[in-house]
Amino acid sequence: MLLALRDADSDPADFPSDAFMDEPDPATYRQARLSPNWRQWHKAIQSEIDGILQPDRADPVTAFPPGSTVLPSKFVFKLKKLTDGSLDKFKARCTTRGDMDRTFYEEAETFAPTPQLTTFRLLLALCLKHRLMPYHYDVSQAFLQALIPEDERYYVRFPKGYIHPKGYVGAYMKKALYGHRTSGRLWSETAHRFMTDRYPTLSRSTYDECLYIGWIDTQLFIVLIYVDDFIVACADELSRARFHTDIMSTFQATYSGVLNQFLQLRIDVQTETLPTGESYPTRIELSHERSITDLCAKFSIDTDKQPPRSPMTEGLSLPIPSPDTIDRSIETPLRSLIYSLLWLARTVRPDIYYHVTYLAQFCHQPTVEALTAAKRILHYAYSTRDYTLAMAIDSAAPQLTAFCDSDHAGDTATRNSVSGYCLYFHGMLIDWWSKKQKSCTALHSTEAEYVAMSEACTSALAIYNTLTEFFPSDELITINVDNSAVQTLVTQRALSSKLKHIAVRYHAVRNWCQGPLRKFTPVWIPTDDNQSDIFTKALPITKHGVPIIDKFTARLLDIKDRRVKLVEKLRAAEAQQLHAQQQQLQQQQRQDKIVLASLQRQNLIG
Repeated sequence: MLLALRDADSDPADFPSDAFMDEPDPATYRQARLSPNWRQWHKAIQSEIDGILQPDRADPVTAFPPGSTVLPSKFVFKLKKLTDGSLDKFKARCTTRGDMDRTFYEEAETFAPTPQLTTFRLLLALCLKHRLMPYHYDVSQAFLQALIPEDERYYVRFPKGYIHPKGYVGAYMKKALYGHRTSGRLWSETAHRFMTDRYPTLSRSTYDECLYIGWIDTQLFIVLIYVDDFIVACADELSRARFHTDIMSTFQATYSGVLNQFLQLRIDVQTETLPTGESYPTRIELSHERSITDLCAKFSIDTDKQPPRSPMTEGLSLPIPSPDTIDRSIETPLRSLIYSLLWLARTVRPDIYYHVTYLAQFCHQPTVEALTAAKRILHYAYSTRDYTLAMAIDSAAPQLTAFCDSDHAGDTATRNSVSGYCLYFHGMLIDWWSKKQKSCTALHSTEAEYVAMSEACTSALAIYNTLTEFFPSDELITINVDNSAVQTLVTQRALSSKLKHIAVRYHAVRNWCQGPLRKFTPVWIPTDDNQSDIFTKALPITKHGVPIIDKFTARLLDIKDRRVKLVEKLRAAEAQQLHAQQQQLQQQQRQDKIVLASLQRQNLIG
């Protein structure tokens, strides 16, 4: 009963164990006090409070002025780990209930931009193309480095249960605190001022406000800001050293060296060294192996069982939920599992993207069948957890190559078609999606392919505009489609009468494939070569297994060495078994010849 003795006045020194015990993150301050890791949590809490009460950030108070608005706060605890599962640090974040600040309830300027995942993958692709090395900086307590205007400042009460050694009950905030509605915008503006003041030669992207690209002393320099993470790509060590000095002198930041972990992603950067001693990346691999393992433990997946050979049964169509089949008790687990799988699919696992988005429509009407299908996807992801999204430059490939496809009336419940799309930059996959054509019900497959191609061109054009904004090019985007009728429709001058009923928004693809606004070159390819087919339907095992990896995933998913060795081992075992059968057959034939010869001799003697 030792844990029960930890009251509010206990000293963490009374619990001398510094041993790390893996346990769920505490939800409250009281749970943290009862945790076996209380010593480490206490250090993290004190570090957070000390950071808040720095003189230029907040003024501590022992009592709040009468009539003032005081916002409550709480601690958010997180045991942060590295991609290999080892301990990184104990994190305790003090956040406020910004939604209770009625002064800024109607505040319009609360938007804070964050980069798209496509932009992040594009950054890595540009590193490979231009031989730039990616580096990682993490700003500590980033929001607390953004100044609050004097007419927007507020009081904050310390979390319930926490007692400050000096008797402080709260603070008057001069800089932004996590949780307030305006904190994200204030930090975004602070980071932007830092970039414009220190690096005026860098330009902010019009299409993604977190991306900065320019040249410093004739050297290409790229910066991507994801909240408190700065990813810097450069080829010149002097430029990186200058940026290191600037960010360290402006913010309290941590330098992690070459990028190896980002958004729970494991990033392996393979490099080569020039005669000058400088290194440049030749291959980058992204993986989610540890996250998949943690998810299996969280959702009680029996990984010892025979894993499925595909994420979903071919042609699976779950029935429309009825009041008798809806089970609200599994709504929270199903939502949590689907959202976790969506994160995997959107970051590095496009091979499960369609299957997860299909099950996402059952989140508001949960059924046991949907939960079972979601667990099958997770089990498949675990059996293929060594798959990586591999990126390597292909100089012979066009700058941008897109694939689009559709499954006509693929949704058996609504009869809506499903569109699929993927985009390559010099042979490196940087964007993909799968979505239902909700705005129209296609009357035939050509119409479904036409709508899918229009949606694909819209997504590809956004990447094209981002690139040409900094790297002007007249090269057209190659878009591959497996319907020859669509190829003809988007290039002919007259609009076919069979397409006049389609919404006007989809006809923009005709202007992008012909005339002065042309940006795309439509190319017909066989269905078996269409790499976006996997985003429109659940493929059979023969297409989602090794054959699909050889054909479709040659540039999409890369199997690591141990996977290849397993295949070679199986093939060697099959060859050895075949050789043994041949030897047995030959031995049997020799024995038959001996018996036959013996019988012939006996007949001659008789």
